[in-house]
Amino acid sequence: MTSHFDRFSFVMALGLVICPIGAKADVNIGVLVSSTGPAATIGNAEKNGAGFGPAEIAGQKVNYIAVDEASDTTAAVTGMRKLIQESNIDILIGPTTTPGSFAIIDTAAEAKVPMITLAPTNALVSPVDAKRRWVFKTTPNDEHEATPLFENMKKSGVKRLAVIGFADPYGEAWSKVAAELSKNAGIEIVADEKYARTDTSVVGQVLKIVAAKPDAVLIAASAAPAALPVLQLREKGYRGALYGTLGATFGDFRKLTGTKSEGIFVPLSPTIGAESFPDSYPAKKAALEFIAKYEGKYGVDTRNIFAGSAYDAVILVERAVPAAIKAGKPGTAEFREGLRTAIENLKGVMGSRGEYNMSPTYHTGLEQSSLLLGKLDKGKWVLVQ
Repeated sequence: MTSHFDRFSFVMALGLVICPIGAKADVNIGVLVSSTGPAATIGNAEKNGAGFGPAEIAGQKVNYIAVDEASDTTAAVTGMRKLIQESNIDILIGPTTTPGSFAIIDTAAEAKVPMITLAPTNALVSPVDAKRRWVFKTTPNDEHEATPLFENMKKSGVKRLAVIGFADPYGEAWSKVAAELSKNAGIEIVADEKYARTDTSVVGQVLKIVAAKPDAVLIAASAAPAALPVLQLREKGYRGALYGTLGATFGDFRKLTGTKSEGIFVPLSPTIGAESFPDSYPAKKAALEFIAKYEGKYGVDTRNIFAGSAYDAVILVERAVPAAIKAGKPGTAEFREGLRTAIENLKGVMGSRGEYNMSPTYHTGLEQSSLLLGKLDKGKWVLVQ
């Protein structure tokens, strides 16, 4: 892809469009992410990933119209409506969060604008009904993250598991998945605690967990806030196994936890640990290309899954546009339907997060192979061979 980044800018939540809208034949891509608010760290990484998108696809100029949804559901809906009404977008990339993505599904479906959400929750794309036929995502499903962890727990003889996670849909989704997979693995959930992303202490929750004497603790959180349970579990003397979710591989988690998180198991994406994946892994080359581009621009060790999701969303659009043009001119309902149909039928597309195989009943695209068991080894995320 040829970068368009010089033309890519952000504005605040009310959605003022600062990128010039070209002729009617231009392809207009809305980028609605959290540039401010609690999810800004993630949203800005996504902005960076989308910034590698092409300036032209199949002879059509591409405009990227970026709006900050400020980590807020109301702002997400307002931003989506403005992108549709004022910019006549052909497709949307975003929003960043699960609540924001749920909030705009009705708007996208009513306007018949396809969207590629960057949020992870399965229910955003499943089941593929009259509304969700317009929704795709470039993140694995909940069970894809959990499966390698629970397989390792079972293999390691874990019988008693404690869970601590965010007190929001992310943490709730993990509690549900953990309950299901632990039952199948013969593991008892002995504690299930929650905390807010902005909390500065989880001592109360940690004391309950320690008292429950688990063999392992699963931390369902992301980035820097995921460090809090690790630090306070170790402070209170917990020495058992730790498992994290994919979000732990992002941000300042390693920096904040230091050696206290050494050996923590995570579901590992090629976006993060491609160098440790075997050469036979189908998406290894694509992941290494992303890493080289991203770290070439933003610095060593800046790679992250959120930038990878947005990067891959642009790849899907790039692959779908040539087929969609046959259905109609960009800017028309026919083109948007053609774009939706083309994405739905993409097969074998390699991205930074794995191989995408979409279908009319499966709008995730990624499969279990997109996440394998990894761990933190001497400060680096590596595949467990």
